[in-house]
Amino acid sequence: MKHEEYNKRLIKKLIETLKKRIPPEKESNYLDDIVNLLMDSLSKGEVYFDINKSYPHIELKEDGWPKLHLKELKESGWIDKEQSPIVIHNNQISWRRWFEEMQNLINQLSEKSLLKPKYNLNSKVENIDTILLKLNSQQKLAVDAVVNNNLILLSGGPGTGKTTTIVSMLVKAVSIKKNINIGLCAPTGKASRRLEETLKKSLSHLKSKYKQKLADIPCLTIHSWLQASDEGFIKSQDNQLQLDLLVVDEMSMVDFSLMQGLLNALNPESQLILVGDTNQLPPIGIGSIWHELHKSNHRLKFKHCSIHLNQIYRSKGELIYLSELIRSKKLNEFFDEVQNHHASENINIFFSNKELIPEQIIETIHIQQNKLKHLIMTLKTFVNPELILLDNSDAKNAAEDILTCLESLIVLCPRKYGYWSVEHINKTFLGKNFEEGLSKWPEGTPVICTRNQSNIKLANGDIGVIIEGINSKYLLFRVNSPGESGNCQLINPARIKLIEAAFAITIHKAQGSESEHVICFWPDHIANQNPTTEELEYEDDEYKKKLLYTAITRTKIKLDLAVAEKN
Repeated sequence: MKHEEYNKRLIKKLIETLKKRIPPEKESNYLDDIVNLLMDSLSKGEVYFDINKSYPHIELKEDGWPKLHLKELKESGWIDKEQSPIVIHNNQISWRRWFEEMQNLINQLSEKSLLKPKYNLNSKVENIDTILLKLNSQQKLAVDAVVNNNLILLSGGPGTGKTTTIVSMLVKAVSIKKNINIGLCAPTGKASRRLEETLKKSLSHLKSKYKQKLADIPCLTIHSWLQASDEGFIKSQDNQLQLDLLVVDEMSMVDFSLMQGLLNALNPESQLILVGDTNQLPPIGIGSIWHELHKSNHRLKFKHCSIHLNQIYRSKGELIYLSELIRSKKLNEFFDEVQNHHASENINIFFSNKELIPEQIIETIHIQQNKLKHLIMTLKTFVNPELILLDNSDAKNAAEDILTCLESLIVLCPRKYGYWSVEHINKTFLGKNFEEGLSKWPEGTPVICTRNQSNIKLANGDIGVIIEGINSKYLLFRVNSPGESGNCQLINPARIKLIEAAFAITIHKAQGSESEHVICFWPDHIANQNPTTEELEYEDDEYKKKLLYTAITRTKIKLDLAVAEKN
């Protein structure tokens, strides 16, 4: 069954169940439309949808949006009874459960923002002016906030110096309290490793006696800090983290349950620094807390502890220009401009028939496959082919070279199914073996772990590669070991619960990562008014913009953007 068809049936069943348990005052297709819009919002990580917006990507059963829909909703009894399932607030409609839980979470953060940090401010604060000289006024505000605010919201796009700012904030914190207990985290293994690597790179240029202390700060996934298990989080209000300060990066990926878990596991006096980019995709899970905190109705409430970085330091040629273009323009305006774009050293944009994978992209992936196979042959000269253990420095270095090569190119698709999808790319390279599963996939095939597995130190979204031993296959991954940068390990496939081919991955799965070269497929041309059901018709323009922005900002050096030709 197609994914979209399954969703339609699921929503239909939900509507039937809801009407049975909480019978409306009268039967109405208008209520069906409201439920459909609510579920569409949840699928994008959003708790609410806006009454004043139009939703052409949703096939409404009734005309007259929003006036007639609001009238029927108010007359249904679904918003004014004690157990009513729906809430209207500030021109937004939400399920009551998620509305109340989001409001509670916002209130907790608001209360935290009004507290002062638990620092001994009577002690002499050391002068760090030599570090501050290199910061702009916004970054200095963030450093000053370490002394004054128990909650800090630090936002900014790529190249705006977020990492430099975080390092300076941590130096300030350590200079105030020498024995401060600090933690770093991000939602995924890739994001936490990237945070750790970029911080250590920044520290290499730092002249401070606290350099080693900062280098030793543990950087884990949020799930690892909370000690997630099948039953929930072990760390909780009754078993809290012993941290004075926690930095959470890639906040756009953090959903409601993760944020609530962190607040439960932290002492109210613990300082919390939240860092992210509001233009990126919301989380896959329910409740985009980062985007919620930056909405106009909450912005004033958190103004005293919110700092936005907008001065760009890191130059990526035209890549920064392209990310700013998709952020600031309407989607049709963006495509109008890129149609006239001439290929450059950083960016290549081309239009092609979406039923086929462009030859130049197939060639690029084949070149990487040949490099991987050559590096795998080198690795095998340093390991016992029966045991496949990375038990010497040559083997570890060779394994690192393989994963560095693998991570140097990522192919991104907005969807898992349909033309120019993850499935389409994987089938192109695996052929009839695709359906057979991992046992039939050849050596060098990229794979992705799609479930958190703390027992083998893998996280959802981690990318690996197939290595063939004499008697069986192994999967080479970079695992999440605190303090061990670039820790590579060969894992028996039987130990991994869910694994998929990864010649391409969804844009969502790429969040929190960076690559030297990104290839992004875009199957839904802006001028195409009748896309097929496998494509992007269920997503509004704002969501599509976030998809493209997230894909574009994954690259460090080069971007190939393939756009479907007009019908």
